[in-house]
Amino acid sequence: MNPRTSKKHVIDTVFVICLMLLFLLSALTIIAIGASIYKKNVAQTNDNYAQRVSIAYVTEKVRQSDVSGSIFVRELFGQNVLVFQQEVNGDLYNTYIYSHEGYLMELFARDDLESFYPQTGQKILKINSFMIEKASDDLLRATITEEDGQEETVYISIHSK
Repeated sequence: MNPRTSKKHVIDTVFVICLMLLFLLSALTIIAIGASIYKKNVAQTNDNYAQRVSIAYVTEKVRQSDVSGSIFVRELFGQNVLVFQQEVNGDLYNTYIYSHEGYLMELFARDDLESFYPQTGQKILKINSFMIEKASDDLLRATITEEDGQEETVYISIHSK
């Protein structure tokens, strides 16, 4: 009997194939679970991004323009509009923040301009609605309703008077 020749059984081959299939099945299961977790995290991150960016945008615009008497709320296009006024080369210009057709809009125009169309503004973010009002002399209340219907309200303090 030659020790170098060994008998191969069918069970040895079947065992190796079953082991490889088990490894493959485990790897596919882990990949599927990881993809599901990743998809859920991306969706949650997108929701948080939309909520934070719209409120942060309005808050930062107020902070940038916080100069004595330059921030006020005016009714325009049938809604309250946030207005930032600034002087450029002796002329007054206004930046309007408002909502129109599902978007948060920004429009920069001369103060003496009597009429203009709301669609001429630049689209900033997709939202359902934007409401702004003066809560007190030095406090604004901004409410933004996101695309998914979630409503965010923030109070923004005006430091200059």
